[in-house]
Amino acid sequence: MVTRPIGKTIRVVIVDDHPMLREGTRVCLERAPGIAVVGVTGIGREAIHLVAEHRPDVLLLDLRLPDISGVEVARQVRAAYADTAIVVLTGYGDAGYLRALRPLGIRGYLAKTATDAEIVDAVRRAAAGCTMVTSQSEGEILTEPLTPREREILRRLVAGQRNAEIAAALLISAKTVEYHVSNIFTKLGARSRAEAIRIAHEQGILLLEDAGRNQE
Repeated sequence: MVTRPIGKTIRVVIVDDHPMLREGTRVCLERAPGIAVVGVTGIGREAIHLVAEHRPDVLLLDLRLPDISGVEVARQVRAAYADTAIVVLTGYGDAGYLRALRPLGIRGYLAKTATDAEIVDAVRRAAAGCTMVTSQSEGEILTEPLTPREREILRRLVAGQRNAEIAAALLISAKTVEYHVSNIFTKLGARSRAEAIRIAHEQGILLLEDAGRNQE
């Protein structure tokens, strides 16, 4: 666990595309002793700039942003500024994004409905080097289902089929296959077909999806 010098102020950048939530989070944190908000934005690219400028201890990051996704912001921040702990703000339906974040070493997941006390606690714990899930259990994050079509296409990717073969087998266009493959990559946090297949094997994703489907 990372420890912080006693009395050191925790510097935070807030990224949320909802103005009221953004402002409410800022006010909440600025009222907390030992925490300073050094940047606030609702734009992904500006978030990366603010992290580069201020080198905050904690980045409080929304996933749904108007220009680039929070996942991409997290990737770039983790690659360039590994000392900045990231706490993700999540809402209903964000678990697909959360799966893509798993390899990035995110410090915590915080529901947008979290109380002021929970927000402050999450920031303090992230700055101290703790990892926590405060919005939903690890199991819920892992078992967010792909759509039935994505499940089927992932199975065919694992079986080694190319896009044209998948399109012919499913009676859809190659462009539609490409669209679904792109969505699969996003949900798995993969950048290539080979990486998606590796993640599917290593994490047993299809087994998780089938278990969830059988319980429906």
